Amino acid sequence: MDSLSSKSPIHFSKELEHVKNYLELEKLRFGDDLEIEYDIQVEDFFLPALTLQPIVENAIKHGLMGLEEGGIVTISAYETEKYYMVEVTDDGVGFDMNAGYDETKHVGIKNIRARIEAMCGGTLAIESKIGSGTKATIK
Repeated sequence: MDSLSSKSPIHFSKELEHVKNYLELEKLRFGDDLEIEYDIQVEDFFLPALTLQPIVENAIKHGLMGLEEGGIVTISAYETEKYYMVEVTDDGVGFDMNAGYDETKHVGIKNIRARIEAMCGGTLAIESKIGSGTKATIK
């Protein structure tokens, strides 16, 4: 939790370590109903502390919890010509992107988005489709 008070971004590998620790606890809770896949092609970049974990938590809590059977969360990190990209996708219930997104009800996402922009000049985009899951992309 001390990481939240940091005014500097942390190394992605450290953030990923936090996420893996969190996911170990979730796997104990959900067992084989929770599948995690990693596609980490690059780790040598920085992002605000506790950026990735709440996004992964949302994927489990809001995406997979609505399924009758388990689901898959995939965490990817790769580099494009201009950016480092981190994606969290789930094959959960998804939501209607046209239903009016009210950021006052999603304070965590609002805070993550603001910290990414302020500390790294980056963005957070979310795409979702009912019945197909959700993808959050940090650039």
